[in-house]
Amino acid sequence: MPKLTHILIAAALAAISAMQTAAAMPEPLDIVPEEPQPLQWRMPLDTPRVSSFFGAARGRRAHGGIDFSVPHNTPVMATDDGRVIASSGAYKGDRKYGNVVVIEHEGGLKSLYAHLNKRHVNVGDVVTAGETIGLSGATGRSTGPHLHLEAYQDDKRIDPNRFLLANLDDDALPSAMRAKRTGVESVSATRSGKKSKAKARSAGKAKATRVASKSGKKKSQVTQKKGKSRKRT
Repeated sequence: MPKLTHILIAAALAAISAMQTAAAMPEPLDIVPEEPQPLQWRMPLDTPRVSSFFGAARGRRAHGGIDFSVPHNTPVMATDDGRVIASSGAYKGDRKYGNVVVIEHEGGLKSLYAHLNKRHVNVGDVVTAGETIGLSGATGRSTGPHLHLEAYQDDKRIDPNRFLLANLDDDALPSAMRAKRTGVESVSATRSGKKSKAKARSAGKAKATRVASKSGKKKSQVTQKKGKSRKRT
């Protein structure tokens, strides 16, 4: 009998202890996972004004970046933290970019800044968003001073405006807006237009050649007739 009493007391104590433990534990919270924040690049210029958007018709191809109209020697800033992987006057052996800086960012992203007048960083330098990396210019293939900005995702060229969350249309040049509305489709139209002009020029040259040839034959026939008439006299 005493053993049974001890067992009952022990069981009662265990139950009380379990109840106290359960009461002391906080209620589980509904944990909502945070949504990933969209990647945002800062503007490379203090007063950006777009003169050509990504994808706008550019001769036989679409524009591969964004052009910002800006005076000579305007500070150009890194769009995001990263490491400089190129700083050269002939990027990949091509001088079309002029003085160019390329920065590698996290997530397989790269940013390229072309036509600089001066470069302030070297390969291997670690830069922060907003840090001045050079001064704007018109080096390389350029019709005037501007900044050409390109973006790459895993070495594939993409629209930098995906990360520049500012509304670039507000301060864009009217010519840039017209080209943006035209889009990549106008590239094929441009090609066909050039072909038509080339055909017209070719046809004009051929016609001129035929006229000259006929004129030469007539002159030759006239000369021959004169020679014959002289012999008869």
